[in-house]
Amino acid sequence: MQVETPQIQQLCEDGQDQLSRMEYLQAERTLAAAEDIAWWARDWDTLARLYMPLQEARRQRRQRCGEGVIRLDYFAHGSDDRLNGRELVQTTNHGQILIAGWGSIQPAIDARQAQMELGLYVDVFLAAVYPMGDGQVVAIIPDTGVELPTMKPMLVDALMRRLPTHRIVLSETELRAARTYAATMAIWEQLHAPFLAAADAIASPVRRIEAYRKTIRVDYACELAHQGISDTARKLCAGAEA
Repeated sequence: MQVETPQIQQLCEDGQDQLSRMEYLQAERTLAAAEDIAWWARDWDTLARLYMPLQEARRQRRQRCGEGVIRLDYFAHGSDDRLNGRELVQTTNHGQILIAGWGSIQPAIDARQAQMELGLYVDVFLAAVYPMGDGQVVAIIPDTGVELPTMKPMLVDALMRRLPTHRIVLSETELRAARTYAATMAIWEQLHAPFLAAADAIASPVRRIEAYRKTIRVDYACELAHQGISDTARKLCAGAEA
């Protein structure tokens, strides 16, 4: 199915031009806008074609972020310790960071919003910190829109049961030691892996694309999810899948 509009065509051309000029954040924003329009229009031909340049823009973005500072230790230490996500992104300017609010991922959500508004190469892990014994544990959350446990004393097993599925729980010590690009890439892969596997297993092509899009919300640079959408859309366009 091909219903490409002049608006989509122009966005795709602009995105390709920005990509060729190595303006990766701008290219991602432009191509993502085209993707959103094409998705709602069920324009499979356009989706099949634009996901490869979109993947490249995001791959380059991730690599640029990985070349900066890596700090996975912005933790709140109490209910009165209110982390300012926007300020942390501006201070970082270039790199990968983890921001863990006190039982909340809101500071990290604010940081991601600031990153988009300011156009900085900063990756932000969504996380929340919880007291545990004499210390704290940090829960890395795959996506927004989830309900987190209330802040009350509980054993680690009880906390794990109350946290969203597919979260990663690490100690402060483990996160402070994770100061390499390889370490952050391993976390991203662990976050997106269950969502990617679930998408691969879906028979319906449209629902499969939806699941791949969810995987990309968890990890914007998941290359296999981009390739999965492109391949599925190409088959839909050719009538190979119904």
